[in-house]
Amino acid sequence: FHMNSVVRQLLEQGTEVVMVDTGDSYEGINAYFGGTYISYSKENPISMNPFKITDDEYNQNFGEKKNFLKSLIFLIYKGNEAPTKIEDKVINQTIVEYYEAYFKPFTTYSHKEREQLRQRLMLEDKRDGRYSQYEKDFKKQYKASNPNPEINNDFVFDISEERAERRNSLRAKSDKLISMLNDVNSTEGEKRNANSALVRIMNELMQDSYLIEIDRRIDDMEEKKRAMPVRELSFNSYYEYAIERIPQICEAEKISFDINEFASILAQFYRGGELQDTLNSDIDVNLFDERFIVFEIDKIKDDPVLFPIVVLIIMDVFLQKMRIKKGRKALIIEEAWKAIASPTMAEYIKYLYKTVRKFHGIAGVVTQELNDVIDSPIVKEAIINNSDIKILLDQSKFKDRYDDISRILGLTDVQKQQIFTINALPNHEGRNYFKEVWICRGQQSDVYGVEEPPECYWAYTTERIEKEALKIYRAYYGGFQDAIDAIEHDRKKSGISRYLDFARQVNQHQKVMSLW
Repeated sequence: FHMNSVVRQLLEQGTEVVMVDTGDSYEGINAYFGGTYISYSKENPISMNPFKITDDEYNQNFGEKKNFLKSLIFLIYKGNEAPTKIEDKVINQTIVEYYEAYFKPFTTYSHKEREQLRQRLMLEDKRDGRYSQYEKDFKKQYKASNPNPEINNDFVFDISEERAERRNSLRAKSDKLISMLNDVNSTEGEKRNANSALVRIMNELMQDSYLIEIDRRIDDMEEKKRAMPVRELSFNSYYEYAIERIPQICEAEKISFDINEFASILAQFYRGGELQDTLNSDIDVNLFDERFIVFEIDKIKDDPVLFPIVVLIIMDVFLQKMRIKKGRKALIIEEAWKAIASPTMAEYIKYLYKTVRKFHGIAGVVTQELNDVIDSPIVKEAIINNSDIKILLDQSKFKDRYDDISRILGLTDVQKQQIFTINALPNHEGRNYFKEVWICRGQQSDVYGVEEPPECYWAYTTERIEKEALKIYRAYYGGFQDAIDAIEHDRKKSGISRYLDFARQVNQHQKVMSLW
């Protein structure tokens, strides 16, 4: 009831609202304002394509999108378990390269990129001992006792004319020096000088051969990259790209990543999988023009895989809407927020809270149980500490645990006393029916009475009997506003004080009162 009141006021102030709900709590108010009500079911799933972005988004907001996609992938892959640093690095790299392959199709490495790769590969070889082994193997070919040393032709690959000429010159010099070392007529001084010169030439030849080997590896990397184009953006194409690219990254960098486990877990969202449509269907662009959208996902709230993922991609829809649309926007997540309160999601939730402020936005979560707040350090870190406004209803049932609650919410003694007065004071005489609520904005707080007209009650009600009665009136009068006005007029005319009792009468007759 109170959140319906908050939402109504936001909408009347011109705020665009996106809600994630589990339980049809906002079906009435959504219909009243002519919003869009999307109810998830297995037969009619909420399908989106979170991997699809525009050129502008790629150029201006890619960092934000990348972080969202990492959160999404790890939510599927790791659940509530936090990824390792290596897993984070690998997935981050595949996302960056995946979008580069789409927006900047690869042809060849530039001179600067090749030089950077040479430096990186050489450093990795020195770290792994590959460089020193290469040096040992090369020097075996140049033993002083070998009168006709041969260079292994496997090392030669796409040598420039200038390099080939220099290489032949060095080989000729080394051959002469080796001949001098093997010549019985050479003096000891000549042999010493020849040996020193040969060492220098061997190092130059070794470095030259090694660089040719590095260039061959870079050419191989170039060929593999050309062979992995991305022609359309979707989970399907990312999955295909990642499955091919991750083993290449692991081999090149000598790191471990369980690609088989990764592929198996994500396969359910790939084509042919049970959830193949969830992340591969473009969202209806008309949603961006709607001022009030409710995503009702009660039917999958017990699905440990699907539920948090759907909540997350709805949050991404809101972020897109928030960036594109002018004016104030609000994202309100009912009990569904618990599905994403995990270590994997904590950083993303904090990011969401901080980002919405930059775009004149509001992010809010609603819970029926303060235990959820007390028992979750992630909630405190990601949500409470980033919320300027806190609203509490009657908390008398939590009086025994209120020290914990006040400590986590950062309440003063005065605020604690304010909260204990909610609905507890004899202040109802001479007033219409109202419920009290405590509101804290920054350091300012007080208890307020929330009074709504009866017409709003009919719009907000979640009582099935009352909702069924209202449907009968809507079927007869057509418009939602006309139906509410009529059912409230008839209730007063009938003399029945309780909405529920009047609704039972309507349902019993299955007609509006004027036709009884």
